[in-house]
Amino acid sequence: MVNIIQATARANIFETVYDLLTAQLSTGTVTAAFIDDAPTFPQVVINPASIKIEKQTLRVDNRTYEAEVEVELFCKKNKEIDQISDEISNDMYANESTLQGYGLYLEDISDSNEDTFFWNDQKIHTKSLTMEFKLNL
Repeated sequence: MVNIIQATARANIFETVYDLLTAQLSTGTVTAAFIDDAPTFPQVVINPASIKIEKQTLRVDNRTYEAEVEVELFCKKNKEIDQISDEISNDMYANESTLQGYGLYLEDISDSNEDTFFWNDQKIHTKSLTMEFKLNL
């Protein structure tokens, strides 16, 4: 995990979320992209952060920074999707003070896009989690 700084905020946020989930999750492979060459499941794919910057006043130095990180889950069993999404949410909230120490303030985690598809004759269940943060830059 690294301190979040303005010049490299997207990379810093990705690295911090990646490191935390890699260390905390009891099952699954945490990665930056879906592994389709001899994959194992569950897979937890962390996408790059998107950042929103808003000016609060006419002063140049008065801005708020917000970020979103989408995490995609891929599992073979439907119940694994719910278990791993609960584990991710619980781990993130349990480590709020750690995240705050790096400049990330967890605001919300929401889930969406639950679906299934067939890949190499396997039924794969998917879900997305969106993590919303305020940044201390």
